[in-house]
Amino acid sequence: MVLVLGLIFLLWKFDWTSEQYHNAGAVAKKASAKDPRIAIITFITSQKSYIHLSLKNKSRYAQRYGYDLIVDYESHAERGTTWLKFDMVERLIKEKQHDWIWWMDFDTLITNTDIKVVDIIRDSLANVTTPADVDFLLTDDCNGLNDGSFIVRSSPRSIDFLNRVRKLHDVEDKKGNGLNDQESMRDLLKTNDPFVKHAVTIPQWKINAFPEEIHCFDKSEQAWERGTFVVHFAGAWAHVEGDDPTGYLMEKYEKEIMWGPDPGAEVLGKEG
Repeated sequence: MVLVLGLIFLLWKFDWTSEQYHNAGAVAKKASAKDPRIAIITFITSQKSYIHLSLKNKSRYAQRYGYDLIVDYESHAERGTTWLKFDMVERLIKEKQHDWIWWMDFDTLITNTDIKVVDIIRDSLANVTTPADVDFLLTDDCNGLNDGSFIVRSSPRSIDFLNRVRKLHDVEDKKGNGLNDQESMRDLLKTNDPFVKHAVTIPQWKINAFPEEIHCFDKSEQAWERGTFVVHFAGAWAHVEGDDPTGYLMEKYEKEIMWGPDPGAEVLGKEG
């Protein structure tokens, strides 16, 4: 009899706990229902030492704010692997499930999870004359455009912009000029193409900060510091010695992440 009563109690407690967790998530999503629908996207197509760290970081941040995290693991991009990022963006736009899409290279970490990407978008658009015309929020580094982290409006017009980047690549490729995705977008932004007006450059440190080990900053000359939103270890191999420079930096800066509360923790605290 004691064993039966104990089993009944455990089953009841399990059901109650599961329901509490489910409701907490529902309340959290309802509270942010007025925010734009955000997708965070990235891809990884080879074995790396920091796969779990990178995915955990982005997944936990996405859960906290009710964003979607989409990850691809294979590339079928006809122009080369790095072009998959544009294919992913186009695919999500056509699915019409999001308002904004945040592309992040896999060698990035969100280091201040208290910052909402929707607030970055709003602040950036507040500084332009016609916010409705802006589809891309981009950043530079010391060499010009760096597309390791950028935000794009989920709009057919954004696909038109990407098609112009692809066309520029194809034209230059026929001339023997092999450009990657970043170089092609960089060169398009230097033209008089009417779609260039839909892209705005924001300070690098806002969504694409480099650490002090990678001294390649935009004109603001501002390196990552504690409290910064994102850190990106672009080209770590050229700046840090060792067999796994990116993995080394990922582990080093993991200790600097400001996690904030777990998803649903605030709601559970109020209800408890």
